[in-house]
Order: sequence, then structure tokens, then C-alpha cells
Amino acid sequence: MRMVREESGLSVRRLANAFQEPRGSVGRWVSKSQAEKGPAERVRPVSGEEGLREKVKLLCDEPRHQRYGHRRIRALLKRRYGITVSRKTVLRITSDLKLKQKRIWHKPARPKRVEKMCPDKANQAWQVDMTSFQLSDLSPLFLVVVIDCCTREIVGWTLDRRCRASEWLNAVRIAQEKKALLTKESCAGLTIRSDNGAQPCSKKFVEYLGRAGIKGQYTGYNAPDDNAFVERIIRTIKEEEVWPNVYDTFTEAWDAIDEYVRYYNTERIHSSLDYQTPSEVAAEKTVTLKAA
Repeated sequence: MRMVREESGLSVRRLANAFQEPRGSVGRWVSKSQAEKGPAERVRPVSGEEGLREKVKLLCDEPRHQRYGHRRIRALLKRRYGITVSRKTVLRITSDLKLKQKRIWHKPARPKRVEKMCPDKANQAWQVDMTSFQLSDLSPLFLVVVIDCCTREIVGWTLDRRCRASEWLNAVRIAQEKKALLTKESCAGLTIRSDNGAQPCSKKFVEYLGRAGIKGQYTGYNAPDDNAFVERIIRTIKEEEVWPNVYDTFTEAWDAIDEYVRYYNTERIHSSLDYQTPSEVAAEKTVTLKAA
């Protein structure tokens, strides 16, 4: 078609009408190919200026500036040479000259997995976690549960409309009161494990554990199995109590959870406890913990 146009001198429109093809397609066919034209060079009046590129290179090569990013180099251009250019111009120059710095992000050192809790006595290893569900009007409620990994007993819990560190602390305090661990000496052998959420990592929560004499421990990154005991109990609460029911008010939900916790601890047999209840195992294995 290009030969026909060169010989006849017909316009692209007439060629398109004659061959019954779209005008845009015919225009591409009869034009010179990009390979024949050669690579198109983009005009860069600012970033292509040799004087500016040389100044950027000099700034980046200085010993104290070798870890600087393009934003700081741009500020130095204005401060030292009085040159004001856009941030993208400096970024383009540093990229072209292979002076662009890689972004550095230091991830806090923490193992991906931690050792499984295998206590042989009560009040040695606790786990705490939180879940949420909704009332019939879709308002959220937050349930915090503390369990003993040895007896599988729910030793403390709170239900609230908010999920601050205070609610987590209340659940821990309730567990301490239930198990008579009210002094620093009595809590000396106790470890409580949580995930890496905002509440258990908060200053308020960490400082409280320190004052109470409880050793705090976190799970690894993306490792819910590290908190498997409390995760499984929360799933059981949802499957057997929360999901089958609908609660209209906070009081109704609180009463239901309270009754289920009583049932779970005193009546529900547990397969991992040789089909005993958590309360029966707790009565056998509860000891008074003393400081090492």
C-alpha cells in the first residue's frame, strides 16, 4: 500500500476508502516504520543540560553526600549554586548517572517462629489475643481472651466496645485475680505471649507486665501458630456461641459470653486433656509459683 501511495500520490483518506480499511491503519501502513526513522530522542532541555548534570554529579560524589537522596541533592543545588529545578529533574539526572540511592528499610530483628509453649504446670504460660464480632445493629464488640496453655482454661476475658491497651490489661488483671497472682513474687515464673498488635506492643501494656513481674513474649512475624492455644479457643467460642446467635444489646452479648466461658471451663470436655474439663485439670496442676 505504501508503493501504491508513492506511485499515485493519493491521500490516506482516499486510500482508506478504496481499500475499505480504517484510516488510522492505512496511515500507519504508508508511513515510514520506526526502525527506518531510527530511535526517537526525547528532548530534555533541563535534565539534559551538561552544566546542571555536572553540578549534580559533583554534589553526589562528595564523601559526606554519597548516601544522599535526590531530594537532599536538590536542596543543596539551591543552597550552594542558587539553582532551582524540580524534584523530578534531579531524580532523572541521578538515575541517568547511576547515582540514585536504594531505599533502606531496617526490619526489626525478630525470629519468624518462636518455640511452642509446653508447660507442665498451671500458671506458667499464658496466651492472650483479641477477636471481634457485631451486634444485630452492626456495632462492633471486641473480645480479649487470656488462657492457660497447660490447662486450656480461660483465666481472664473482657468484652468492650473499644480495643485499646486498657482492655487487654483488664483481661490480664482479671486472670491474675482469679489465680491469686497479685504480687510480683507470685508472677515470677509466669510468661504471657501475644501477637505483634498495637495493644500488646504498647508502652502501657509492656510497662504493666514489668511492674507485675510477668515476662512478656511476642510471636514471630506472620506466625499465628505461635499463639495456637488462644487462637483455637477463640475459634471454638465463635463456632459454638457467637456465630449461631444474634445479640441485640451489649448486655445480652456479655451475658452470653460469660455463660459460655463458665461452660467451657467447667463442663466442656477437651480432647487434648484426655477428655477432661479445664477446671478439672487446673485443680490437679495448679501450683504456687515462686521466684527462681
